[in-house]
Amino acid sequence: MINIPLFSSDQYRRVLKTPAIALKNRFYEQNPVLSGDPGAVVARPGLRKFAQVGDGPIRKTFSSPGTFDGDLFVVSSNSLYRISSADLTETDIGDLTAELGDVSMCTTAPIEEVPAYLYIADGGVLWVYTDNGHALAHLTTSGAIANNDTVRLDEVYYKWTTGSVNAGTPLGTAANPWLVALGAGNAAALENLFNAVNASGLAGTDYTTVLTRHPLVNAISFTITDAYFEAVTAGTAGNAYESTETGANISFGGGTFAGGGSASLRQVMMPDDVGAISVAHINSYVIVVPVQEEATQGRFYWIEPGENTVDPLNFATAERNPDGVHQVVVFGDMFWLLGENTTEPWITTGAPAAPMERFRGILFDRGSWPGTAIQVKDSLIVVDEDGGVFQISGGQKRVSNPGIEERIRRAKQTQAFEE
Repeated sequence: MINIPLFSSDQYRRVLKTPAIALKNRFYEQNPVLSGDPGAVVARPGLRKFAQVGDGPIRKTFSSPGTFDGDLFVVSSNSLYRISSADLTETDIGDLTAELGDVSMCTTAPIEEVPAYLYIADGGVLWVYTDNGHALAHLTTSGAIANNDTVRLDEVYYKWTTGSVNAGTPLGTAANPWLVALGAGNAAALENLFNAVNASGLAGTDYTTVLTRHPLVNAISFTITDAYFEAVTAGTAGNAYESTETGANISFGGGTFAGGGSASLRQVMMPDDVGAISVAHINSYVIVVPVQEEATQGRFYWIEPGENTVDPLNFATAERNPDGVHQVVVFGDMFWLLGENTTEPWITTGAPAAPMERFRGILFDRGSWPGTAIQVKDSLIVVDEDGGVFQISGGQKRVSNPGIEERIRRAKQTQAFEE
């Protein structure tokens, strides 16, 4: 009888046109005791059903001990669910964008009055979830914002003007509101108000020169028709902040902020309205990789400790090569930016002027397949652009073989075809 040897992995070589020898629901084990062959195929243990979440497909599961009671977060299709670690109770948190790409998540721990946050990057939007939300106010427009229309946020007043933003004695009071440039249309008017609340725009042009940032309220986002504001402190206290307006075409829809202290899922405004594709947490910072376009090629942003908004000025760019970055992974005391052709490690410095810096002396001229890098114990496992699987731990070590790499390349081709 002809003896056909077993192989230790799926074997298929397209270039040689050899037949596939698949190991499905089996794994190879060297065990000459069971037979005269140098190995045996052992049945893979069956899986026990944990929970059925949504209608699928399951795009991401994530949990972080020490935050959110260790609960499991699941993205099923375009919906985000929370599964209780105590009794497997399922909570439908809300819908994300209708993308079917890779999903990235990270959490931050509570810092004094700042609650824990869960950040989700789904390729289209950056989201933030907390179970102790900040009170919110939503300003809507039904027509053109007019000269002298006024907005009140808690005890601070803002008034749009077509004249000088320094006319009179603006003080942010009811009698002397801060002046905000009306600009050319509602988009400009709302952007200038956003900048005034955060003191983030051009003083003397967008708003009164001596204006100071609102002490209790953040402007968190705006569109051409809406603006959103958030109490700085989480919890129910912000529900008492007043939100009123005078103007025929603007409305808050309620006299006070609302929703503080409740679970909340909302979008995080990204600079230039780009999407977010990957997030990671290190040393209380959240690293955010935006969708890689011409203006953001190689760029990443960071969210300051205790904050939940992205400052457009908080960014840096991968330095070694102009390739795009598509994933960030924390490994050791560094965060690694994985690009199309290179992998760069970065560190947080603690220096206010330059809080992020590339770690000198380590660089891998090897790219990665988007979304495949993962930390396993004290190693970083990366699937490179050619389908090779490498272990990074002090150096590089190839851990795949030609058969596995061929299957990965075939999967990449199938993914590219489906996209």
